[in-house]
Amino acid sequence: MNIVFSWSSGKDSAMALYDCLTNSQLQVKKLWTTVNETNRSIPFHGVDTTLLKKQAAAIELPLTLTNLPDNCTNKQYEELVGEQYDLFLREGMGGVAFADLYLEDIRHYRNALLQDHHLKGIYPLWQQSTLHTARRFLSNGFKAIITCVDESYLKADWVGKPFDSAFLERLPQHVDPCGENGEFHTFVYDGPLFSKAVSFEILEIMQQGSYQTARLTF
Repeated sequence: MNIVFSWSSGKDSAMALYDCLTNSQLQVKKLWTTVNETNRSIPFHGVDTTLLKKQAAAIELPLTLTNLPDNCTNKQYEELVGEQYDLFLREGMGGVAFADLYLEDIRHYRNALLQDHHLKGIYPLWQQSTLHTARRFLSNGFKAIITCVDESYLKADWVGKPFDSAFLERLPQHVDPCGENGEFHTFVYDGPLFSKAVSFEILEIMQQGSYQTARLTF
């Protein structure tokens, strides 16, 4: 099956993409990311489209961007993403892969929209242990930094630090090792998917509500 991979730039995406690329029944034809049309970045991840394109180039897959407005409503999202799904279908794609691990309501929402546009949802990490997934990410040689934390879960000084075994060992018990509940987000810059490491710099760290987010540039 020819598929599109929904790419967030973070560690779960990298691990799920790795699993798709090593699955002989799937042919990943492109990456796809939704971005904020105003600041041209991935919400919460702090990654702008220029750096995102460098990441995709290092992975050696074409990248499709779908622009979403500020404060995007569900109706706007469904219309814009639905139009993109129709285009993927015309391009011969059979499904879209996501890195979701266990949030059933999100999977149900994705599948309903995909079904409306005659595409299949693929979830290579579904119901895997999040701690196992995080450790597998590191053992496979991927490298990432923490770009965003929700201060109601983690201290702000983790922003900009490596996502590594030391981070996992120091996580409070109430924080998911993959940040599946939005506790933190990451940016992957090297690993077995990459033809070369993606260079980047942290421009600033910004307060956004309860979140501290690093703004990255190349």
